[in-house]
Amino acid sequence: MRFRSRKMEATYRKRRELVKRMLMDFPACERCDAARSTDVHEVVSRARGGSILDPNNLVALCRACHTFITENPEIAHDQGWSKHSWERDDA
Repeated sequence: MRFRSRKMEATYRKRRELVKRMLMDFPACERCDAARSTDVHEVVSRARGGSILDPNNLVALCRACHTFITENPEIAHDQGWSKHSWERDDA
C-alpha cells in the first residue's frame, strides 16, 4: 500500500466529506436523472489540473453513467461531462 503524506490525507478526508454531502444533495444521477447517484466525477480531471475539492468541478453520477463517461471521452467532452485543462472555469 502506498503511503500518503499528512497533507494529502487531510485533502482526502475533506474529499470524502464532500462526496458524502454531494451524494446526499444529488440523490439522482445528474446525467440520466433515473438511477441513484453513487459516484462523484471530476469534470476537469486531477491529471488536467482539476480540483477534487471544488464542488463546481464535480458531478454526482450513477455507476453506469460514470463508466460511460470514462469509456467514451469524446462523447463525454461533447456533452460537457469532461473538459480539457484549458477549458477550466478558473483558468
